[in-house]
Amino acid sequence: MRKIFKASYFLLAVTLIAGNVVAQQKPQEKENASEVDQLEEARKTCAEFKEEWPSIAKHTTPEWFMDAKFGIFTCIGPATLATQHRTTEWYGWAMYDTIGVHWNNAPRDTVPNPYGEFYRHKELFGGDQNEVGYKDIIKQFKPTKFDAEEWAELFHQAGAKFMGPIGIFHDNYLNWDSDISRWNSMDMAGVDITGDLEKAVRKRDMKFLITYHHAFTWYWYYHSFAFDGGVPGNEDLYGKPHAFSSDGDSFYPYPDADYEQMWFDILKESAEKYSPDLYWFDMGLELLSDDIRKKAFAYLLNHAHEKDQDIGLTYKIKYDVCIPPSAGILDYEKGRSTGLRADAWLSDTPLGGWFYNTRPSRSPEAIVEILCDVVSKNGCLLLDVSPKADGTIPEDQVATLKGIGEWLDMNGEAIYNTRPWVIDGEGPTTLGKDGHFNENWEAIYTDKDIRFTRSKDNNTLYVIVLDRPTEGKIVSRMMSTINPYFTREIEEVSLIGTDEKINHKLDVYGLELSFPESHPGKHAFCYKLKLKPEVKEEK
Repeated sequence: MRKIFKASYFLLAVTLIAGNVVAQQKPQEKENASEVDQLEEARKTCAEFKEEWPSIAKHTTPEWFMDAKFGIFTCIGPATLATQHRTTEWYGWAMYDTIGVHWNNAPRDTVPNPYGEFYRHKELFGGDQNEVGYKDIIKQFKPTKFDAEEWAELFHQAGAKFMGPIGIFHDNYLNWDSDISRWNSMDMAGVDITGDLEKAVRKRDMKFLITYHHAFTWYWYYHSFAFDGGVPGNEDLYGKPHAFSSDGDSFYPYPDADYEQMWFDILKESAEKYSPDLYWFDMGLELLSDDIRKKAFAYLLNHAHEKDQDIGLTYKIKYDVCIPPSAGILDYEKGRSTGLRADAWLSDTPLGGWFYNTRPSRSPEAIVEILCDVVSKNGCLLLDVSPKADGTIPEDQVATLKGIGEWLDMNGEAIYNTRPWVIDGEGPTTLGKDGHFNENWEAIYTDKDIRFTRSKDNNTLYVIVLDRPTEGKIVSRMMSTINPYFTREIEEVSLIGTDEKINHKLDVYGLELSFPESHPGKHAFCYKLKLKPEVKEEK
């Protein structure tokens, strides 16, 4: 009996592995048709999405998102007043922490050891935590040099197809003109950051996004309750005082009904005022009740339906999948998938610090490499730009953005409106794990690292070499005639960015492509293979 069980287990494992390989390698014959048809059917058959997961799950990833590939968001707010002194962006948490705990409130050490921010607070802001609380830091935030037109134009030049601001950080500060909270950028700083950007972004025919981080606010101000967070009258910023388990595997007590209603009202207000095309959610959704999540997502989908708008909803997996994967877009924080995923996904990563912290910007080469890697695996890249507290964008970040735009101006056809090929790529440089926080910070790839994308009609294949070839040629081993991946005949080969003739040879060793030394490109290099029509076998 035991032998039979082991044999059955082995066959099951082999079947699952083989099935996964086939799923990743098989091209989609009918591009996005099922997704589009399903969405249209949902619109025709019911007037609204119900507050039930089976109804919400009818929604699918918008095609505009799968076409866009590259977006930008900005982290700016009161936290920037602290991070510009190289503090953590979780300053509103760390400044009150007298013990020294992780983000889940589990102690970092066996004896109390507060963060450095707790000790530096008086030096940075002129008083201790009782004299100058986070509420007082908020009042000091005045981005007087913020220029929405200037930002939007820069991000447009960078090649972004969707863009927007951090709408509300964990600190409960709203970057828009709010009617439901006094802690907002219009009342406190005299500027509607979200509203001004929404107009400037849409003027340039870009999709608009807002990021939401307030699901975790219930926990974020916990340590403030021993200071001004516990003073009556401050609950509308810090929340009602409550406990927080110090067990690393517990978040008890969970948000109460009043908190969840305010979370929903903030989301609803932003939808009604700005109707973003992409709602990006940070961690914490899975800590809210199932009912409030269903209420929120059904509302957002119905609001979009009324506007004839096809929206995207992102989610992260920290502990559990909090919405139906078919209805949302999986997001990796400072990370990405190690292989091609069947569903579209997203990677969010910063140019420097999440909020401006003087850290030098990453190079255009590093971001271009990451973009190519992400797109080849059916993903999109969301890049964080961190303006200074006065609203200006650091010069080194501006230079990187312009460098990305320069590359996309030349090579964009290998990125925008493409779909993944049967495999994502090849080469010696790989990521160590799948998921959050697995990415490289600077450029790491070689001319042996290759990524693939294809046109929607499947008649053009792009072979993207992630570093400048050094031998006058490149060879894709995975395209060898003995492998099952490349089965089409080549009609024409070119290298984007040059008119020089590209010689090619396809055999059992792979596809060899010549590389002209005169090519003007700086980073990744994109070969374009026009393919002859597929010859379908007669039945």
